[in-house]
Amino acid sequence: MLSSSVISLILAISLSTGISIFDSPAPVAQTQSPHGKLNIPCATCHTPQDWKVIRSRIRFNHARTGFPLRGRHTAVACRDCHADLNFANTPGKCQDCHADLHRRKNGAECELCHNTNGWQVSIHNINEHQDRFPLIGAHAAVDCYSCHKVGTIGQFNRFGLSTECISCHAKDYDSATSPNHRALGYSTECRECHLSMDNWAGAVFNPGNLPK
Repeated sequence: MLSSSVISLILAISLSTGISIFDSPAPVAQTQSPHGKLNIPCATCHTPQDWKVIRSRIRFNHARTGFPLRGRHTAVACRDCHADLNFANTPGKCQDCHADLHRRKNGAECELCHNTNGWQVSIHNINEHQDRFPLIGAHAAVDCYSCHKVGTIGQFNRFGLSTECISCHAKDYDSATSPNHRALGYSTECRECHLSMDNWAGAVFNPGNLPK
């Protein structure tokens, strides 16, 4: 038993300092976050069982980072992008994660042709096809792979394919029978007679296109 004088001394110290010797010390975290300055609750991503356990459904709004998860990115595992646990170091450009199959021939702006739904491209995805070969007339309805064939040198390099009509339409030229282009020696520069790119009909015959 503490004597009354000792109890009085303890009370006096507590009143003068505001500290009670009966209070338990505040717990101190034994683990430092590897994520740097990340001001969100740990339970947003982790479970109480273990730090290595990540919730199957992360309750974190990724759009707040400036990189919203859309399309195929929504199914990517966190560690596929966040190899460095300090999330502030995560790169945000396409070429930081994806190999450039075009060998830097098309520039670094993948989004000019691709979107987050996948690598397959349709002409509706293409923003920049106005440099060497504008997609006008019937060309605007043609699938990319009709011209950019697998195995073609520089298949999807903007400067890898010829823009000459005959480079794609040689079979059309050879199969024409009314008139027979090959037999009559018509020019292989289709645009000399086919003034419209909507279809082959309505060609304007130019006798000057025949061989002398």
